[in-house]
Amino acid sequence: MGNKLVSNRLKFLIFTFLFFSVGSFVLLSLRSSHFRVGPVWTIRIPASRGKILDAQGRLCAYDGFVSVAYLDIDYLKSANLDRLKPHLELLLKNFNVGKTTQDVFASRQRFLRLGEATSRDEILRLIPTELLPYVSIELEPRRKRFTDFGMDKILGTVIGNRGVGGVEEALDSQLRGKKDGRAFLRFSGFVTLSPKLESLREPIDGKDIRLTIDMEFQRTCYEEILKAREQNQAVSVGAIVMETKTGRIRAMVTTRSWNDAVLGYFEPGSSLKPIVYAIALESGVISGEETFNCTGQIKPVPEVDVVVRDIDVHGVVSVSEALIHSCNSATIMIAKRIKEQLGDEVYYEWLKRFGFGEKTNIEIAGEIPGVLRKPSQWSKIDFAMVSIGQGIGTPPVQFLAAFNVLANSGKYVKPTIVEGGSVEEKRVISERTSDFIRKALHRVVLEGTGKRADVFEVSVAGKTGTAQKLVGGKDKDRYFSIFVGYFPAEDPLYTILVYIDEPSAGAYLAGEVAAPVFAAIVKRILQIRKEHPLKVVATVMPDLRGLTLRDALLILEQIGIRKEDIRYEGVGTVKEQYPEPGAIDFRDKRIFLKLQ
Repeated sequence: MGNKLVSNRLKFLIFTFLFFSVGSFVLLSLRSSHFRVGPVWTIRIPASRGKILDAQGRLCAYDGFVSVAYLDIDYLKSANLDRLKPHLELLLKNFNVGKTTQDVFASRQRFLRLGEATSRDEILRLIPTELLPYVSIELEPRRKRFTDFGMDKILGTVIGNRGVGGVEEALDSQLRGKKDGRAFLRFSGFVTLSPKLESLREPIDGKDIRLTIDMEFQRTCYEEILKAREQNQAVSVGAIVMETKTGRIRAMVTTRSWNDAVLGYFEPGSSLKPIVYAIALESGVISGEETFNCTGQIKPVPEVDVVVRDIDVHGVVSVSEALIHSCNSATIMIAKRIKEQLGDEVYYEWLKRFGFGEKTNIEIAGEIPGVLRKPSQWSKIDFAMVSIGQGIGTPPVQFLAAFNVLANSGKYVKPTIVEGGSVEEKRVISERTSDFIRKALHRVVLEGTGKRADVFEVSVAGKTGTAQKLVGGKDKDRYFSIFVGYFPAEDPLYTILVYIDEPSAGAYLAGEVAAPVFAAIVKRILQIRKEHPLKVVATVMPDLRGLTLRDALLILEQIGIRKEDIRYEGVGTVKEQYPEPGAIDFRDKRIFLKLQ
């Protein structure tokens, strides 16, 4: 294989990191991956983990390389230890290894990992000249992630080249580098002469993954939930945006330190009611023309001393009006019909068809199935409590997918966070039933509990849900508030869930706290679609150290830095950068990169 076929990355690995100069000669120190056969040297070229990109091709996670120093203990023991002992003490001190010379000499391991740095020069400064022949410097991949706007909860992390959490773990087998490469170099004459590439076996890198997440949507949602958390003095706020017809997740954000969209669950409260109505209509236990009389309260089971109350006395209401005004009494009457005519088992199976109690199998590690107890575990009153969204626990992504059945003409689509797959869908209810519910959900926003979700620029439909939190029994002062909806109401493009845990600034009803957040997100999505593409604005200067110039320039371009504002010198990977990683006030400054 000719040199012209060797990629820049491989050239860099072979010719820059294999050798390091000391004075006027070159020292070659070998580890197990570097061995000599006659005049030919073999160098391991580590396989890279696949990149993770967003829907627009922006880098979200990628491998940079660091220089790692290893002490060859076996080789060291063959030398004059008394002469080298003082230098070894200095070496261990410089690298802050936490071992003594006695520990090293007594070790049964061949190699001792000393430490790592972004460049070989940083390591060389820590190695006494006398010990250079006994230390090897190797390149090892290190994962770099874009963590702004809650992306870290989606991506997960990498430890020891294995994904931990998020997409990194869920798709670890695809992302992980498959096979290291080998470069075979031949030397003629003294070792300081330039080596000739004899042959090359390129590494088999991991597969690149493109997410459905659009960073513009992600940023928009993240900024809005931060505002909502502050305004409502809430414990946490989260939001998910999904394409109605494809299940592609365009944004998934939370103010929590972990991804509660898949790892947590909530009681949906009244936001479950449209699904209960759809089950009743589809099963034929009610018709759309029926009416129910709401007196402001209802006792679901005569022999059980539990009374469920409504905020208002709704009087005689139609099915649509009951849904529009979120009437508990009418909903429990409908649930009682389901129990009497179909039975708890059939009711349970209907909920399963909507996806409750089962994982969606979205490509994020750790997803839980939520809580949907089997009918054999139900009490006499559970049919009624489930119908108003209590006694059932659903992860946010699961609930969004279930509600989306109503928006998507009765078809369930599997939520996905990875581009390129086929749309997995199944019919759950008829289009006729879906149309009936959708008309009512549009009226919820126009005249019901969801008025503050209304957006002037586009028609919106959705449902509120306010659930008392269970803390050793229902706690009257702790609530979980939800708004779930879609737009446009007539032909939905996006289905969106907003959830707020324990709003404590005064208001707690979902129509007052969650619905406005939904409206704000819709307005900003409309603006994005109108002015697409919109530049993503990074909040801090990214860490570019260890990256090739090409990757560093790509990242700077993606966050809106103009090429004329970037200066660089040297070759290899980025050793130093200005402004430094994490700097906030970097946008008005010239970017400088030093490569080595």
